Amino acid sequence: KALVATAMAAGAAFLVVVMRERRRMRRQLMGNFVDVDGKKIYCEVQGEGNFTVVLDAGLGMSSLSWHWIKDVLVSRTRVVCFDRPGLGYSPPDKGPSWLRRVDSIVDLTYQLLGKLKLQENLILVGHSSSGMHVRLYAHLYREQVKGIVLIDAAHEKQLQKLQGNSIYNSYPSREMTEHKMKRLKFLSNTGLLRIMYLISGPEFSRLCWQFPLFVYVLKFFDMLGRSVAVSARQNERILGPHFPEHLRSRFQAEQSDAASMLAMISEHGSQKDSMEYMQTLDIMKPGQLGNMPLMIVSRDPQRGAGGRLYPNAKGDPVREKLHEEFQLEQAALSSNSSRKVVEGAGHGSLLFVKEDAEETAKAILQLVDAARNGSQLR
Repeated sequence: KALVATAMAAGAAFLVVVMRERRRMRRQLMGNFVDVDGKKIYCEVQGEGNFTVVLDAGLGMSSLSWHWIKDVLVSRTRVVCFDRPGLGYSPPDKGPSWLRRVDSIVDLTYQLLGKLKLQENLILVGHSSSGMHVRLYAHLYREQVKGIVLIDAAHEKQLQKLQGNSIYNSYPSREMTEHKMKRLKFLSNTGLLRIMYLISGPEFSRLCWQFPLFVYVLKFFDMLGRSVAVSARQNERILGPHFPEHLRSRFQAEQSDAASMLAMISEHGSQKDSMEYMQTLDIMKPGQLGNMPLMIVSRDPQRGAGGRLYPNAKGDPVREKLHEEFQLEQAALSSNSSRKVVEGAGHGSLLFVKEDAEETAKAILQLVDAARNGSQLR
């Protein structure tokens, strides 16, 4: 009991620091909140031009993930990025987990762009799971979209080809996610989720070495579902150092936020539904996009998903062979497509590592130029 009380007291102190940091950051907002169907969505609109690049972050990530890329783009074109509910600055959505399915996210994006009066000459950019978002948007609102960029994008066939395969993670069912969300919401409301985040860092691990009794505190929280906090701390440890100094505290505050952790679990738990839904539409066909400019930006198969985020990373041959098939299948969606493999890059480093992100930004601008000029991609 004494150990739990100590951990809770430390967590409460940490909570005060995090809340103070988030209040400070909100005074430095670069964007605005837009009311979309009763949800407050934070978005930033920067740059000028007749074409609008819409940046859609990957699973569980906020608009902050586009920092390096956005810096390159805004001098050449208008750029929109936004936070889905519960991520970044957007307040959480109180709906059930399946409201994160791809079609509901696309509907939210459509309404947001409508409120911004930006529904023409769109260049849609999706990273990872958001590749499905932008493809579905183009399928539903073809007249608005002038080009698509898929950055190491997910493919709905991952579900049927890789389910149960140790090479790729399988996705939980809706029922499993609902059960987990109920437990985590309780932990969030009681402040325990933040304590889990606190004790999932290296400082507490060192404490466990000195005082083995603290290991029982970890085991107690493991039973409650500490894995989500562990994932958030890993994001902070691996991705945080790649942000410029003035944004690291913001990224840490986002990762430690209970609403952000819940949103990440909700989005992950919705992937199975999203992929099954996309398969029913059957829109992964060669030539599906006609002659629309399409840029595929892929990681280096020799480095695998880790890339420059993990110095010694090497690609698993079986996994990378399957990933390559998916990337080529996406490239075949348009007769006007091009593919760029960024040497040394991994799945996340295409956005988070400056040198890889700059290569990604160049590919986006290449597509913007092709869309403006009505030319073929080289």
